[in-house]
Amino acid sequence: MKKIIHLTLIIVLLVACKETPKSDSNESKIMEGILNEVTGKNEDINEKYNLLLKELGTKTLLTKEQLLLAFPRKLGNLALDTEESRISSDETVIGMFGEDMVRMEILDAAGKNVMGAIIPLKMLHLNKITSEYNNTIRYSKKERNGILTFGTDRDEDTKSDYQSELRFLYDNRFYVTLEGKGINVDELWDAIRVDDLKRFKDLNN
Repeated sequence: MKKIIHLTLIIVLLVACKETPKSDSNESKIMEGILNEVTGKNEDINEKYNLLLKELGTKTLLTKEQLLLAFPRKLGNLALDTEESRISSDETVIGMFGEDMVRMEILDAAGKNVMGAIIPLKMLHLNKITSEYNNTIRYSKKERNGILTFGTDRDEDTKSDYQSELRFLYDNRFYVTLEGKGINVDELWDAIRVDDLKRFKDLNN
């Protein structure tokens, strides 16, 4: 199974390299990450995500009702824009806060969702690139309140709906994506309180 995952990873990333314009430096970093993954380097990272895949794969997904009940009505001082949070087909619950200032998605990474959540997080962890070739998009990894977060900052002239994005795994189970409008990654983190997600933690059995 591991060999299949590694082979798939190589194919996906090689295709991405060809389709996305990048500098020689960025291409080298992508290839370095692929080779390190396949040749068994980054042992600590590999072990961490392999354990998560094993543990989360045995857990039962939360129900739609549980997801809606756990979803916060406030993030920091930002109120939920509407009481009707949306549930997507892959058990992702979505809501907007602060009059569309912050968008939040939370995916239950248990059961059948484990591969789709943990492998992307692992690739973000392995990624050595810090910015796009034209430097209008910048990536960062930073531990915040004991949580490893993966950030993206975009310049306004990229015409993106949201200028900042944070991804992290909450309570070793819930894949959280935050997007901020008109703010950078640090300001996005400062706008929320992790304790606002504690109802998800209560349901993590």
